[in-house]
Amino acid sequence: RSLNIDFLLGYLKQLLPRRPDLKVIITSATIDAERFSKHFNGAPVLEVSGRTYPVEILYHPLTSKDEDDAEVELTDAIVDAADELARYGEGDILVFLPGEREIREAAEALRKSTLRRNDEILPLFARLSHAEQHKIFHPSGAKRRIVLATNVAETSLTVPGIKYVIDTGLARVKRYSARAKVEQL
Repeated sequence: RSLNIDFLLGYLKQLLPRRPDLKVIITSATIDAERFSKHFNGAPVLEVSGRTYPVEILYHPLTSKDEDDAEVELTDAIVDAADELARYGEGDILVFLPGEREIREAAEALRKSTLRRNDEILPLFARLSHAEQHKIFHPSGAKRRIVLATNVAETSLTVPGIKYVIDTGLARVKRYSARAKVEQL
């Protein structure tokens, strides 16, 4: 939630008595439904339970096994993880990254990888054209797809055909700098 959303909800509460034809639907996986129902004068609450699937978690720290114990580059780690998942079998891969720059770098590294040469690499971020963004929803079935998306997609998208997920654990977090009086990532 943000301050803008709070203002919008307050405005909607004032508007609804004057517009009985207006219907408001609020959806969220983490919402306090009872509190919102009370705020909107006992509005009905509908619950739709999600499906759960068994999940196996594999964790690989970004340290190499060389004598220097240096940190592995993020793009190399993604390529290695995609290679490892390919050995598990068929299925598309969804990779969560913090931003457009990291998505572009990972896409380039995956395209250069000899083992990922036959895979379809699909970046997903806001500045792509509408047609480019919609490619992820139409699997061809011929090739393994690797979808590279920001972690915003984690809570808002269902991509068909995804069997494996690589989560870098990185996120861009917006915060306010009181000293500079600006919001920054």
